Amino acid sequence: MNDDELLAKIREQRATIPMAVPVEKIIRRGRIVRARRRVPVVAMLAAAAVAAIVLQPSGHPAGIGIQLAAWTVVKQTDGTVDVSIRELPNPNGLQRALRDDGVPASIIFEDSSNAQPNPCQSYGHPELLQKVITLTAPEHPKQNAIAMTIQPAALPSATGIQIITSQANVGVHLVAASRACTG
Repeated sequence: MNDDELLAKIREQRATIPMAVPVEKIIRRGRIVRARRRVPVVAMLAAAAVAAIVLQPSGHPAGIGIQLAAWTVVKQTDGTVDVSIRELPNPNGLQRALRDDGVPASIIFEDSSNAQPNPCQSYGHPELLQKVITLTAPEHPKQNAIAMTIQPAALPSATGIQIITSQANVGVHLVAASRACTG
């Protein structure tokens, strides 16, 4: 039996095995794991800060997403958008990816060399934030990342989300959608 015949036999046998996990999920998981291996570990207290901010009251085709070493955006078949942020060297790229997946978004990275004015106005209904954004645990507990699931369908009309990060904090807010704010 040569290599081609062996591969043909294996393909025939593989076709008879039922898969409980969709292929897209297996591929996505593999990409996430590979991306993590390339990412330098960043010291981040942001996960705790996001949890505190989100939980306290305060003022692409499905399954295929954009994945970079610094952040990952994946639109799911149910319409939700999974976001994982490890670093934010390119806030405009993350903002564009979210908007492409149907999430009106504004991403601002605040540091002394890149001070940006905030063009957004707070939406003023913080209780809705928990219906729109769900914090999720990173796939690996030692991963310094912020992971969340966004439900664009839960956003009230003419609203969007804003993520503001600095070296030590990350804030997630609902904002009034406008051309200057969420595009």
